[in-house]
Amino acid sequence: MKVGCGAIGCELLKLFALLGVGRSGQITITDHDHIEKSNLNRQFLFHKQHLNQPKSIVAAQSARDMNKELNIQSYTLKG
Repeated sequence: MKVGCGAIGCELLKLFALLGVGRSGQITITDHDHIEKSNLNRQFLFHKQHLNQPKSIVAAQSARDMNKELNIQSYTLKG
């Protein structure tokens, strides 16, 4: 499964982590943007301390924090 780190992508990642998706497969996250203040009100995985960091890296770590068994890869590039 390949997802981005926008509003829908972050919601999917949260749900996948909570449901345990990715243990036997792989989730790939790709996004070239950095977290901006305007992202915080609609993207659950990002918080103030993440401002200016790459979305894909932070989203992967936030999902792993919810479920340590996720098989997840992140890439900071246009998908």
